[in-house]
Amino acid sequence: MTRILHVGSGFRPLRRGGLVAYVEDLMQEQAGRGHAVSYFFSGRYYPWLKRPRLRRWQQGHVDMLEVISSPLFDHGRQPELELSEPQIERIFERELERVRPDVVHVQELAGLPSSLLDLVRVAEVPVVMTLQDYFPLCSTFKLLDAHGEVCLRRQIGEDCVATVAADSRDPAILFEGTLRYEIDKRLARLASNRRERLLGALSRRLPRDGSPVASATAFQRRRDVNVQRLNSLDRVVAMSHRVSEIYELLGVDPDRLVTMQLTLNHIERLRPREYRPASPVTFATLGGGESEAKGSRLLLDAARTLAPEAREGRFRLLIFGHVDPAVREVAAGLDGVEARPSFAPGGLDSLLDEVDIGLMPSIWEEAYGYAGIEFLAKGIPVIANAIGGMPDYVRDGETGWLNRSLSADGLAELMRRAIEQPDEIERLNALLRENRDALIKTLAQHVDELDALYGEVIAERA
Repeated sequence: MTRILHVGSGFRPLRRGGLVAYVEDLMQEQAGRGHAVSYFFSGRYYPWLKRPRLRRWQQGHVDMLEVISSPLFDHGRQPELELSEPQIERIFERELERVRPDVVHVQELAGLPSSLLDLVRVAEVPVVMTLQDYFPLCSTFKLLDAHGEVCLRRQIGEDCVATVAADSRDPAILFEGTLRYEIDKRLARLASNRRERLLGALSRRLPRDGSPVASATAFQRRRDVNVQRLNSLDRVVAMSHRVSEIYELLGVDPDRLVTMQLTLNHIERLRPREYRPASPVTFATLGGGESEAKGSRLLLDAARTLAPEAREGRFRLLIFGHVDPAVREVAAGLDGVEARPSFAPGGLDSLLDEVDIGLMPSIWEEAYGYAGIEFLAKGIPVIANAIGGMPDYVRDGETGWLNRSLSADGLAELMRRAIEQPDEIERLNALLRENRDALIKTLAQHVDELDALYGEVIAERA
């Protein structure tokens, strides 16, 4: 039995997305194996609380250690606090002493200062950190500069000022998330439209003042200190080869870096579908309508290019997941494009039964992209931009096709080729079904990998 203290941000349903889903799936699997699992994390935020406090509760067999009202509520815009925040440091030190973990596994530091890494090192506890985005290096998480270009520079202070100033993210997003969670939890009997009206009325009263944009020196120091702290850890686990390359390029010691693909519990339960050639060929994206960084503009431009095929009944595009309202409005006017309502995770298997080809159109260095693995587990070949972690699992002619131009024209050309060659879709579908066990990692297999890694760092310290 190993005592494991995870460190991260949020829980479901307060927060959505693959990162928090991964952390919860992982912890429940570890607890099911008999490990003693605790989770120290930044959680709900109530504007009327003047200082952070800790709330302990249980989720299954996991001890939840929730920091309520962290002063780090405006992620990325508070570079000084993101390096050091004394109140949270004191709370964490007390929990570290109480839990006495054999290993600390850091999943994310949004809402928490990176000084926690120093506290673990001083306590002489082995520490592993998993890299699932670029937040330690980039205040806006995605390594995109003020011009929307991938930023791989080491001197980034001035550009961070411009990028953060241009970031349209609502500073009250964490307040609103907390409000929605409490309303849904406490007023579940109310009709959903009444809950939405109540949320709207309350949200208009929330404080909307974001943090003032910090100096170039503060942003540069944030990057430099975080790289130093990453280089003090026992292991740094990158979720794709590209993530590992980027962190090494920007200063992380390659001897500490390990590449390990992650997974989610539901992926192994998706039932592969057998493709039968038919018109129209149905393309789909799971999240590509969320933002430009996720590829919304590329999708819409490619759909415009394929309008003749859509009018001939040979093509349609389904946009699943959260869809930006502006994207939904444009999609409504395009032939063959449907922006579907949001779906519950439990409905994914049946939802994908009508999909022939999955699309991963992200233009940022997507750390991995669970949606692509979900498509493959379902036997659906993928067209992905050749950027980030997606080339780890999208291989030309084997599991799908890579759009090496990263352009809408390149995406449209690959889609048109698939429309014209349904026998190729059929061939890849058969390959995916035949090789599914080699392509899809189970959660149990992943936890085996982590058990081995924990054993290594604990033995090295001993």
